Amino acid sequence: MLLSEQPTIHLAFGVHNHQPAGNWDRIIEDAYQKAYLPFLETLARHPKVHVTLHYSGFLLEWILAHHPDFLTQLRQLVNRGQVELVTGGHYAPILAVIPDEDKVLQVQHLNGFLRRQLGAHPEGIWLAGQVWEPHLVKPLSDAGARWTALDEGVFQAEGLKGAQLLGYYQTEDQGRTLEVFPIHAEMGRLVPFVAPEQVIDYLRKLATTDGNRLVFALDDGEKFGVWPNSYQVVHEQGWLDRFFTLLEEHSDWIRCTTVRDYRAQRRPLGRVYLPSWTYPRMQEWALPAEEALAFGEARQLLPERFRKFFHGASWRHFLVRYPESNNLHKKMLRVADQVAATSGLSKPPVGGGTDPWEEAQLALWRGQANDSYWHGVFGGLYLTHLRSASYQALLTAERLCDGILHGDRPFLEVERVDFDCDGKPEVLVSRRDLNLYFNLEGGALFELDHKPTAFNLLDTLARRPEAYHQQIARATTLEAFHREGSIRAIYEVVLTKEAGLERYLYRDWYRRTSFVDHFLHPDSHLASFHDMSYGEQGDFVNQEYQATVERTADGASVTFEREGHVWVGSDFWPVTVKKVFRIPSEPGKAVTCHYTVTNRRDRGMSLWFGIEFNANFLSGDATDRRYMWDGQGPREDTRLGSRGELGRCRALAIEDTGRGLGYRLNWNRPATVWRFPIETISMSEGGCERVYQSSVMMPHWRLDLGPQGSFEVTIEQRVESLPVVDLRP
Repeated sequence: MLLSEQPTIHLAFGVHNHQPAGNWDRIIEDAYQKAYLPFLETLARHPKVHVTLHYSGFLLEWILAHHPDFLTQLRQLVNRGQVELVTGGHYAPILAVIPDEDKVLQVQHLNGFLRRQLGAHPEGIWLAGQVWEPHLVKPLSDAGARWTALDEGVFQAEGLKGAQLLGYYQTEDQGRTLEVFPIHAEMGRLVPFVAPEQVIDYLRKLATTDGNRLVFALDDGEKFGVWPNSYQVVHEQGWLDRFFTLLEEHSDWIRCTTVRDYRAQRRPLGRVYLPSWTYPRMQEWALPAEEALAFGEARQLLPERFRKFFHGASWRHFLVRYPESNNLHKKMLRVADQVAATSGLSKPPVGGGTDPWEEAQLALWRGQANDSYWHGVFGGLYLTHLRSASYQALLTAERLCDGILHGDRPFLEVERVDFDCDGKPEVLVSRRDLNLYFNLEGGALFELDHKPTAFNLLDTLARRPEAYHQQIARATTLEAFHREGSIRAIYEVVLTKEAGLERYLYRDWYRRTSFVDHFLHPDSHLASFHDMSYGEQGDFVNQEYQATVERTADGASVTFEREGHVWVGSDFWPVTVKKVFRIPSEPGKAVTCHYTVTNRRDRGMSLWFGIEFNANFLSGDATDRRYMWDGQGPREDTRLGSRGELGRCRALAIEDTGRGLGYRLNWNRPATVWRFPIETISMSEGGCERVYQSSVMMPHWRLDLGPQGSFEVTIEQRVESLPVVDLRP
């Protein structure tokens, strides 16, 4: 090529579109109307603009069910070569952390959908969360993928820069190969936040006379209509239409291409080996709050040319920061083992229908969807309905596997196993209708699954500091931002849906589980226990108990015992707490727990003892969920989000008639009971908001124990199905 010829550049532009499995229809519909549909309609008006698109499998299933004409239009664009579709895990899992077999099968499942519904044969694969680990090469290759796209930072960390990022490379593992494309970060910062003409000017600076360079720009589809003010700018004011028009007008030197077409013309720039990686903001979000703030400050202090060598935590650190996320992940792995163990053991129903094992596998895959395992500027892990959807899918798979293995017979399985992979065993009890998972830490119940409704009542989340909490007092309300009318990257502006959220920033120092043993300071009260300013006098809440397990004629007995201490005045007195859980094998039977609190000194002592329970029924204000109790206390507010104190109470229950589920607690000694909601302050694309996470219920007693004296109480816990009542208008 002669140097006097006009400089040219290839542009592979595209978006990836995704909605979490379990998201509300109204949210997905809003995204469809504001982003997915207008993007495709605009693209169809510009046939010279070729793009690369990714849609997650769950979103495609939803579109097929609600707007099938969209797929017809998309297929037309695929057939004329204007759109290249890329694949991924069907339910958008973090592929690096699910079993290898599921990695391959989820990708192949989405491939089958794309082939049947859209006539596409994808070669590229989108990695959810941009989470890359080198071992992915082999399973991705086995699944049929030929290329993927990664944040350009991972290439820069290997020393590549400038023009070396304007092409693609080949990597390998165990002799299997995969091509990897750097995603151009500057295009992500420009589109659609500056005038389209400025984007064209930027591309002009990168063009060369040899015409070999490629700018690969692949970004969130939701930024083209869902992010605050983006619909007005991108579609109503015509940003996207103008951008595509300019690409067509400058097609003599901007060669809009699909990745497939570019790969057919250009070879890789070379071989590369890339470290484990995710995009920089994800690395920051995975850090503890204080370290995330320090990370951001340090990054700004570094000269630009050094920042590429500076990175934060891996995605897997979310499993460390949030034991609730780790709980969900390890539950998924456990269910994956159950699904694998039942392969080939089931038969399709007589007369036709879906094989139960195939249903279990699909449910497992839904439970692997990434969104409920982490969070960033999108609620993710903090959104109770997303976590609950993941548990619902996993418990559905588990229930189907139970049926394959046990038929209709009752069963009771008890294991001591390191479920959460922290080096200490947990006690896991499973019967036909319930799972009860116990921690040695606190001798607490951390998972309570009702299998008939596929619902985990202890799908809770503790209140923890987040880096963005520092900015909430200075946040812009969503209404004010709408009036401003500007468009900015969602990462660069802190919005709030409610003024004064900083008043609700509380910090829990332990995980919100059940059968948590408290010894309260004499000055404690409902408000101080709610906001964590109370005094904890004992060393039982999060310290290790000794556990013993015994099989009985009708079930199992699990005993937790701790010889700990309680501050009484200025003395640290020896106290033993022993709790014996009796779990019948028969479905529907209540689980009982007999407590004994013993003074191990030869002098009398006064204590204030409470047992904390948590339950998450997904909403503190829903009209089909309410408290019921037998004690003294005002009954005008029975919402799960209400706060109050009950006197001389012997029973407390939660009824969810919409789900058909009841949770009942009884104890044989009258108690004072505190109740209140746990609400986190978390970020979403619409701004920071309060999110209900659980309802705390704590019966407590004032004890006067003589020398070597004991206090005993028996608690009955029952989870049962109720008639479903539909209260929708």
